[in-house]
Amino acid sequence: MNTFLRIGITTLKEYMAYRLNFVLWRLRMFIGMLVTFFLWFSVFEKQAHFGIYSKNILISYILYSSLISTLTLSSRVAEIAGQLNDGSIINLLLKPISIFSYYFSRDMADKLINAGFAIVEISIVVFFFKAPLVPPQNILLFLPFLFCGILISFYINMILSFIGFWTTEVWAPRFLFYTLVFFLSGSYFPLDILPKNIYTILMLTPFPSIFFIPTKILIGQIHTIPLWQISISVFWVFILSRLSVGMWKQGNKNFSFWGK
Repeated sequence: MNTFLRIGITTLKEYMAYRLNFVLWRLRMFIGMLVTFFLWFSVFEKQAHFGIYSKNILISYILYSSLISTLTLSSRVAEIAGQLNDGSIINLLLKPISIFSYYFSRDMADKLINAGFAIVEISIVVFFFKAPLVPPQNILLFLPFLFCGILISFYINMILSFIGFWTTEVWAPRFLFYTLVFFLSGSYFPLDILPKNIYTILMLTPFPSIFFIPTKILIGQIHTIPLWQISISVFWVFILSRLSVGMWKQGNKNFSFWGK
């Protein structure tokens, strides 16, 4: 436990060393949240409801979804691909710690600082733009699904990074993943406004666990979760974890690099 805490503290210190990069990153995320917020805010200028959603509920959904995105998608795992390509990953392989434990510790520190800034950013929107925000609800039900979303995102990121064992072209798959995840996980809009058939299919994928389900719980629209939906989230955590571990072991068998 002490080792993981030290890794997290070191990660936080890295942010203090590269403050401008982090500030620019948060500015980009803040602008993205504002664009989505103003888009939906304008929708409700001429109507009181959009589908099954009132203005207060949908605006709250967008703001909470932005906060949850910092907890599920913010990650340091992307740097693994570069380390595989330049051979610096050997420095980590020589250490007596699992790469999964090491990067999960780094990710948790990353999520902690990003979540802190996200709360400030949402507070700015609520205060200056009079955004309606319902109080968070069902916290005990929300936390397990948030943790599942964090694990699903973590293992998918690991899988994308491990592509670096076989090719240097890892940017395109990661870009495609983030494009898909923002649309298919309910970041820009609630998934249940889609046609029922499409919504049902999407609920069988890992994407709703990243944004949609935790956010719906937090705004009080889900009070109980069917057993099948819980099983699907746990199923994807298990499958993705096994796949990422398998790719790591297979990649290590054929791993080689050129020295400097």
